[in-house]
Amino acid sequence: MLYSGTLGPGRKFRQIVAGPSEDHTFYEVRIFEGDSVQMDPDFNALGGVEYYSHDTVEAADRDADAERDRSLAAGWLLYDAGTR
Repeated sequence: MLYSGTLGPGRKFRQIVAGPSEDHTFYEVRIFEGDSVQMDPDFNALGGVEYYSHDTVEAADRDADAERDRSLAAGWLLYDAGTR
């Protein structure tokens, strides 16, 4: 999970999740941004979400790692849940 802005009101969170599709026929990477931390790994946002499908879990994990690296390069910061 990443965040932008200062830690406080108005910060944005960017969450990148890799895992199996709902029907378990492929693997996907989900990327969503919002004003709060989403703790439910099965969360399905109504909008503002990017989905990328992959044939293998390894490919999905590599893509999620690459998305994290691109986000960090774009100025997002790693979020530590112990930091409030």
